[in-house]
Amino acid sequence: MQLLEYLLENYKSLSRNKLKTLLTKGAVSVDGTVRTRHDFPVTEENHVEIIRHAPSVPNRADRNMLHFATIEYEDQWLIVVNKKTGVLSVPTGHHGFCMKTLLDEYLERKGERRTAHIVHRLDKDTSGLMLFAKSRQVQEAFTENWHDIIRDRRYYAVTRGIPRQGNGTIRSWLYDDAKGYVHSAPTDNGGKLAVTHYAIVHTTPRHALLDVKLETGRKNQIRVHLQDIGCPVIGDAKYGCDNPIGRLGLHAYRLAFTHPVTHKEMNFETPIPQAFKKLFPELQP
Repeated sequence: MQLLEYLLENYKSLSRNKLKTLLTKGAVSVDGTVRTRHDFPVTEENHVEIIRHAPSVPNRADRNMLHFATIEYEDQWLIVVNKKTGVLSVPTGHHGFCMKTLLDEYLERKGERRTAHIVHRLDKDTSGLMLFAKSRQVQEAFTENWHDIIRDRRYYAVTRGIPRQGNGTIRSWLYDDAKGYVHSAPTDNGGKLAVTHYAIVHTTPRHALLDVKLETGRKNQIRVHLQDIGCPVIGDAKYGCDNPIGRLGLHAYRLAFTHPVTHKEMNFETPIPQAFKKLFPELQP
């Protein structure tokens, strides 16, 4: 059921409006992780708790970027970070706290008179490698020569269900509705062509760990395409799937590109998240 429904059933002394307020303020946790979406999927197996003192986004003086991401590489032109789950890439609406603002503050503390310019985004609940430029010129170099510069982007995805084919390609046209929900169509209906390649890494009777490679980079592409083949990403509240590990089962683990200034080949890779390994005993140490 949805998180708000669960709260209404289990906290009958609190009104619907009060529970919505608690969710918005970050006063509800699921399995130890703060959740703010009223439609976040939960089951009786999840531990849902109303936190007495709701955690707030740290103020500028107190927050440390290392709590939200690690820097994998930095030079005078760009920064590669490994973002943790739960952090926006860029500001949206009234939410100003995001990777960009964290990096802007980081650069200011270092005494650099420049700001971070996003090269590509990750969804809030997707963890992994992200690339930022330190100038508008470098950002534009990536944008204008994307397919020549970016050589490889790969993700680990944990799905409910196992693809019928061990390796495959998903191809469809994606388009947004007025509410921001992405729909997939097998033929061109005015949307954007999206192509996703995947290969099975590990399986259990109920779940699969996939290696996913993007040929295009559309909004919610991996999540929608894996839903198309009947294997939704676990923990995906937007497109509907259970959450056995307390987070979205999507991690950007590989990023390879040609440096737009030095022209060196840059390659970065991170390990399978520990949370993913909970479902795959053979991956445990």
